[in-house]
Amino acid sequence: MSAATLYAAIAKSMLGRAGVYAASLLSMVVLARIFTPRDFGTVASIAVFSTFFQLMTEAGLGPAIINLKTLTPRDRNGLFGLTVLTGAVLAMVFEAARPLWQAFYGMPRVGEVVPYVSASLLFYSAAIVPTAFLLRDQAFYRIANAGIVSELVSTGLSLVLLRLVDPLHALAAKSAFSAATNFLMTYLFSGRTQFGRPQWGTRFSAIRPLLSFSGYQFGFNVLNYFSRNLDNILVGRYLGTASLGVYDKAYRLMRYPLVLITFAMTPAIQPVVQQYAHDKARVEAIHREFIWKLSLLGAAAGLLIFLLAGEIVAWLLGPQWTAVVPVVRILAIAIPVQVVLSTSGSFFQALDRTDLLFAAGVASSVVMVSAIVWGVLQRDLSKLSWALVVAFHINFFLAYYIMYSRIFGKGLRAFLAKLAPAAVVVMGMVAFHHSFSATAASAVPPAAPALDSRARRVAGTPPRLPPCHVLRNGGSPQGDGESSHDGSNLHDCIDG
Repeated sequence: MSAATLYAAIAKSMLGRAGVYAASLLSMVVLARIFTPRDFGTVASIAVFSTFFQLMTEAGLGPAIINLKTLTPRDRNGLFGLTVLTGAVLAMVFEAARPLWQAFYGMPRVGEVVPYVSASLLFYSAAIVPTAFLLRDQAFYRIANAGIVSELVSTGLSLVLLRLVDPLHALAAKSAFSAATNFLMTYLFSGRTQFGRPQWGTRFSAIRPLLSFSGYQFGFNVLNYFSRNLDNILVGRYLGTASLGVYDKAYRLMRYPLVLITFAMTPAIQPVVQQYAHDKARVEAIHREFIWKLSLLGAAAGLLIFLLAGEIVAWLLGPQWTAVVPVVRILAIAIPVQVVLSTSGSFFQALDRTDLLFAAGVASSVVMVSAIVWGVLQRDLSKLSWALVVAFHINFFLAYYIMYSRIFGKGLRAFLAKLAPAAVVVMGMVAFHHSFSATAASAVPPAAPALDSRARRVAGTPPRLPPCHVLRNGGSPQGDGESSHDGSNLHDCIDG
C-alpha cells in the first residue's frame, strides 16, 4: 500500500461527502430559522435513544461485511432479511416504549415524536446491508448521491408538512423521510456492487462467521454510544428541552469539521488499509504521516471556529441561537484532537483488531461518563463543555497508546512529535480563553439553576430552565459588547 492509494480513496470519499454535508448544512440553516429551540430539543431528546436502537440493528455488521472476501447470494439475502426483521421488531419495541420515554423526560410532547422515529428505525435497518456493499466497493459517489437526495427530500417534505400539521410533527417527520429515501437509493445502487442487490432471505445463520468481528465492534459501538450521548440524555432530563436544544446545536456545530474532514475520510480507510494489514510497519508509517496532515487540518478548523463562533452562529442559525456561542467556543478547543481520534477506529477495524478497539472503548467510556456526570452536576453548560474537552484529550492518549503498544509494537514518541504544531494551537486557544476568563464568567450563563434535590423530588419533574432574563446574556465570552441581547435567542425559555 502506498500513501497515494490511501489519499486517492480518501479524496474520492471526501468529494462525495462534501455534497452531502452541503445539503445537510443548507437544511440546518433553513430549519433553524423556522423551528424553535424547544422543537429541536424535543426531537433531539428522542433521537438520542433512537441512535442506540440503530446500533442494536446494525450490531457491527457493516464493518464486518466490508472485510469479507466472498459472499454467496443465499448468505447475502439472509443477512438482509435478518437486518430488516430486526429493524421491524425494534421499531415496534421503540413504539411500545413510548410511555417510558415520556416518563423519563416528564414531557408529554416527547411521545408525539416516537412514531416518526420508529419508522426511521425500520428503514435504517433495511439500508445496512446495501450501504455496506457500496462501501466495500468504494462506491462513495453513489453513497453521496443517496445522502444528498435524502437530505433534500426530507427537508422539503418537512416544510410542506409544516403547512398541514403542528411544527413539532413536521420536524420529527424529517428523520423518517430521510431514512426511507436513503434506503431506496442505496438499495437501487447496490445492484451494481460485487455482491449484488440483496433480496429477502431467511438464512439468518449467515451471520455466524461474522460474529467474532461484529461482536467486538457492536460492544464498542454500544460503549461509544453511551459515552457520546449520555450528555444529551442528562441535559435533556435535568436541564430541560430548551437547554438541550442549545447544547445540541453547539455540539453539532463543533462536530461539523469532524464531519467534513474525518467522517468523510473514514469510509475510505478501512477498505484500502485492510488489503495490506499484513505489513504493519508500512501501515504505521503511512498512518503517522496521514495523522500529521490531519492534525494540521483539525487545528486550522478548531482555531477558525474558536475565533469566529459568533459570526458562524449568527449566519447559520440566526439571532434566536445566540446562547450557543460561548458553548461552541469551548468545544472548538477539542476539535483538533477529535479530528485525529475519529480516524483511529478505521485502523483498528482494517487491522482486524476490533478486540483492542473494544478495550479502548471501555477505557474511554469511563472517562467520558465521569466527565459528563460531573459537568451536568454543575448545571452549567460551559463547565460541561470544559469537562468534555479534557475527556477527549485523555481518550486520545488512551486509544493511541493501545494502538501503538499492541498493534505496531512501538512507543508514542515519534507519533506525538508529529502532532506538536497542532498541540501549540490547542494550548494557544486555551490560554487565549483563560486570559479573558473574568469577562467570560459574566457572559456565559449557567444552563439551569441549581435546584434543591428535595424540591425536585417533591415536584416530580426534572429541573426547568431559568427565567428568560437569565438566558438573554448569551453573547460572546470575550466581552466584545455583544452580550447585551434582546432575549430573542431563546424565545421559548421558561417565564416566571
